[in-house]
Order: sequence, then C-alpha cells, then structure tokens
Amino acid sequence: MRPLEPPEEIKRMAETGEVGVKTVPATEVAFLVHKGPHSGLQDSFLKLMRWVAENGYELMGPGEAVFHNDPVTVRSEEELITELRFPVRKK
Repeated sequence: MRPLEPPEEIKRMAETGEVGVKTVPATEVAFLVHKGPHSGLQDSFLKLMRWVAENGYELMGPGEAVFHNDPVTVRSEEELITELRFPVRKK
C-alpha cells in the first residue's frame, strides 16, 4: 500500500476549521460494519485492509467512517454501529 498525503485544500481546512460543501463522485468501496465501542475501530480498519489485500483489490484513497448512531442515542457502547469504507479497484 502506498502512503496517502492529504490534498492541500484538506490540510488548509484542517488548520482553519473552515466548513465547505462538495460533491463526492460515486466510487466502488470495500466496506465492513463494526458493532461496538469506537475503541475497536482500529482493529476493524485493519481487518478491512487485510481483506482488500487478500482479495485482489488495491486502495484508491483514504478510508472513511459512517457513524450510523452515536453514544448519546444508545444505551450502551456495544450498540454503536459504524460503517468503515475504503475506495478500491480490482488489481
């Protein structure tokens, strides 16, 4: 896997706290649904990255997480559901 460098616009926005709107093009993603505390997300991201490598895909950009609920709205962290995604293409 090649290291990813954030685009200049993203670096600038990280520094300024600026908010923006953009259109995100459709892309093929490998994904995994993690259930449980956010503290376990790193292990799930690693599992997803291994799956990508073992199934003939390559990463095409940075990963993302979609939080389908949050700690404020659930009774227990065990109920948290997070979808992890990486844009991919078949090698």
